[in-house]
Amino acid sequence: MQATRRRTNFGTAGLLYCLTVVVVALASVNRPNNLLVWIFSAMLIALLVSGVVSGVMLLRLRAHRIEPRRARVGEVLVVRYEIRNLSRFVPAFDLHIEERKLPPSIVNAGEAWMLHCGPGDTVHAEGVFRASKRGLFRFPTFEVWSSFPFGLLRKRLIFERASEVLVEPEIIPLQPTLLSRLARGGLMGGVRASVEVGGGEDFFGVREYRAGDSIRSIAWKRLAGTDQLATIERSRAVPPRVRIVLDLRRATSDLRVAEGVDPRALEEDAITLAASLMALADRQGDEFGLTILGLDVAAIPLRRGHFHRAKVLAALAALDLDQPRDASATLRESAERATVLFVHPDRADTSISPAVGWNFTAAQLSSLRIPVARGGET
Repeated sequence: MQATRRRTNFGTAGLLYCLTVVVVALASVNRPNNLLVWIFSAMLIALLVSGVVSGVMLLRLRAHRIEPRRARVGEVLVVRYEIRNLSRFVPAFDLHIEERKLPPSIVNAGEAWMLHCGPGDTVHAEGVFRASKRGLFRFPTFEVWSSFPFGLLRKRLIFERASEVLVEPEIIPLQPTLLSRLARGGLMGGVRASVEVGGGEDFFGVREYRAGDSIRSIAWKRLAGTDQLATIERSRAVPPRVRIVLDLRRATSDLRVAEGVDPRALEEDAITLAASLMALADRQGDEFGLTILGLDVAAIPLRRGHFHRAKVLAALAALDLDQPRDASATLRESAERATVLFVHPDRADTSISPAVGWNFTAAQLSSLRIPVARGGET
């Protein structure tokens, strides 16, 4: 990608250097002598050389941002840059890459920099950022600059290329026994039998023997009565299922919170708790789904796996809490057998939860997480 604009400016060192050149020039004019004239000429030539060298080496540079599509609150966001030098003879040195007009929630934690890009070479650099808020954010403009060789003039190449990054909510490590305690209560049912044939232990049915069937699955009692071989089929084991319901029916200004509590922060904590419950279910091998009440977001069915996890996190990351809410939204009746976990920003509303559902509030986030010991270890 070719630069859309080029700029030249002075850094702190360049301004001090120019001030010194002016002082030497005035001194050589008031009291002309060979030494002052030579010093002034050498300083002026150094300034010109600095501008020419840095300008020529950036003339044929092309840059491209390779950004990740997803990031996560609390984790590093690594953005890669590809720099290509189209010049056949002139190398480039001391290249800095900076993002401009970043949103306040994206902080630069490590500058992208490369020492050398030779003629015809393509090199990569990485910039490190940190996101403090979930959502869809834009990286509008980045620039490549260098003050080589003397650090006096700073030549800039400005690239107007907007890119979007979806920042997922933070995942808090919850107590690993949280979902297993719910399973002991009979709500999740534990590992149960399905209506399909599989490799489980529960009885599914009996069929005629086929060549290749294991001898351990033969129905010996039926063989004794009919003299015909038959095979016992077992049902497929199905892991526990969790349906996470995020209650966002009330507008932010209508939440029932104590004085001095930020209602928007409670909503963000509720989203974080929903994402953390999903991550816990995923680590334990459970199937999980997501329903969001109050916003026009389609319910996500019960599944498991990497791509399903990414789908759930993307839905939570893209939530726009400034949209109008549907206060009459309710959980639709379903024949799916799953534990229902309701997550509320303010207070638990049992009118929308079934008798077998569990209710959590955003205020419980700190009590449900794994305790952090001294020294930062959990």
